[in-house]
Amino acid sequence: MRHGFERVIETDVLAIGGSGAGITAAIYASRNGAQTALVSKGKIGVSGNAIMAGGGFGVDGESGKNILHLDYADPSFTKERLFDCIVKESFYLSDQNMVREYVDDGPVVMKDYLEWAKRSGQDFFCCPPANWIASGLSFTKALSQGLKETPDIVCLEDVMIAEVLTDGQKVCGAVGVDIYSGEIILFKAKAVIIGTGGYMPFSMNNTVTDMTGDGPGMAYRAGARLTDMEFILSFPTAVVPKEMRGSIYPYVFEYNMRSLKYTIRDKNGNPLPIPEQVIKLSRGGKLSKLVTSYYFGYAADSGLAGPNGGFFYDYSDNSKEVKDENFKIFYDRFDRWHKHGYYKGESLAEVERMIYNNEPLEVGIGAEYCMGGVEVDERMRTCVDGLYVAGEASSGVFGACRVGDGMVEMMCQGMRAGIDAAAYAQAVTSTTQAEKLIEPVLDKILGVFEHKGGINPIALYSEIQSSCDRGFGLIRSENGLQRSLIEMNQLGDAWNCVTLNSKSRCYNMEWLMALQAENLITCCKAGIVAALSRKESRGCHIRKDYPEVDHDNYLIKYVHHNEGGVMKTETRKPVVQTMPLPHGKKENVIEYFLDPTLNYKR
Repeated sequence: MRHGFERVIETDVLAIGGSGAGITAAIYASRNGAQTALVSKGKIGVSGNAIMAGGGFGVDGESGKNILHLDYADPSFTKERLFDCIVKESFYLSDQNMVREYVDDGPVVMKDYLEWAKRSGQDFFCCPPANWIASGLSFTKALSQGLKETPDIVCLEDVMIAEVLTDGQKVCGAVGVDIYSGEIILFKAKAVIIGTGGYMPFSMNNTVTDMTGDGPGMAYRAGARLTDMEFILSFPTAVVPKEMRGSIYPYVFEYNMRSLKYTIRDKNGNPLPIPEQVIKLSRGGKLSKLVTSYYFGYAADSGLAGPNGGFFYDYSDNSKEVKDENFKIFYDRFDRWHKHGYYKGESLAEVERMIYNNEPLEVGIGAEYCMGGVEVDERMRTCVDGLYVAGEASSGVFGACRVGDGMVEMMCQGMRAGIDAAAYAQAVTSTTQAEKLIEPVLDKILGVFEHKGGINPIALYSEIQSSCDRGFGLIRSENGLQRSLIEMNQLGDAWNCVTLNSKSRCYNMEWLMALQAENLITCCKAGIVAALSRKESRGCHIRKDYPEVDHDNYLIKYVHHNEGGVMKTETRKPVVQTMPLPHGKKENVIEYFLDPTLNYKR
């Protein structure tokens, strides 16, 4: 062992994350002349949240026609209309420079991406205005093709980056842990791109299991700022059959089987009070995620949830012919990627039986995506020189609510980060020796093995989730948030003496969970602090004690930074380019969209 680490890897650009943002960033950094390394906590292309995608994604129809030359594109859905939609869907909290980057760069990266998809034999279902539906694995196989066509990238799998190294002014590398061997790896890099995804603090999610806020947590400790952390998007998620708990088949059905109508009922059999106007506005589209969360949340808060915490989808108003027609549409699309009668390897036979027999299906709400993350500009730069963040780990595009596409976000931001990081790295003439900065990091990550008598990482995780379920969930209040903040501070203190049963560094999941827990606690604290301060409802932040959307007082962002180990929070206005910020108040987040003066239409 040398200086406390076993391996050294030197590169110009280090891209972290084995899914959409990380892979795309690495490809474009390498294409632009930078020596590039790509590091993934799992297997590249088959880990991260892109593999969970099921609904689809797209760009504006104008670009679909003029840039991508798609025969089926609808150019009436213009770039400016897409820009308008995203800003309004964000409840005007998006940074408009970030939305502009999304709208402008999305079609550019999609041109390359569709070529990778074609060369890797992927079959996408295409529909106007310029949208694609496929399986998550099909999406990532196209990304992997792009990586395969960029052979100069050094790829490392099953390595968790534990800390980004800075000299107080700029990035100079990172420290990683080989998950299988337990070896410590020192990465020397002129630029670092974080593309590791968001954070999921709840017990009910429909994401991969390790969305623990690693990127935002590391960036925060490195000196970057976090914002919009109070906004977490959820949507209908399976709770039955039991073996399919966490599946997104309820939402995939809604998105693809649009004439299969259903009524959502509470445990007493009464319909949830969703106005027909709201159903027409949202059902079958991604706005339904917010709408369903709103009505599910308030009904659950009133004690009306079923035995598994969900509500009941009643399909009995549909004839057998309508059911046959819709399942045919579904399977005609999804048999391209899944065995007939299955979704993501799980049989739909019991679900079909219940629908055809008019048995209500209990459906819960699972967390999917965090709108918040690291504060970046339109070139994906943080306030730390040489540190870039892309995809869900960043913030700025979607503000308080995401109706747009996370797949496009991760790729266009990954592309922009890779291009800019390569230029930055090539301009750097000297770097601080990373070896001089590693000792405090080693003391922390290896010191965990010396702790005695503290909480076990598995129990710590469970307590984090329980605290957030109780006070930071769909419907929030002052008392619940205050209690969760107290508990999160206590859990942060408990992390300082988290204790492992196994003292081996080889494939020690307790050790990895302990390292991840620090990041998750940081993200939870930032989210809860902002939720407490935001005494209104906006997008996916819904407070029963402050139900109004209050543009006059709370059309602001809460920004968190690390000051001597203490989280400090400030506020700022969203970046405005072409769409002025509104004034006034709306009764609640649903009435915000129903207001005819909003002039909203997807």
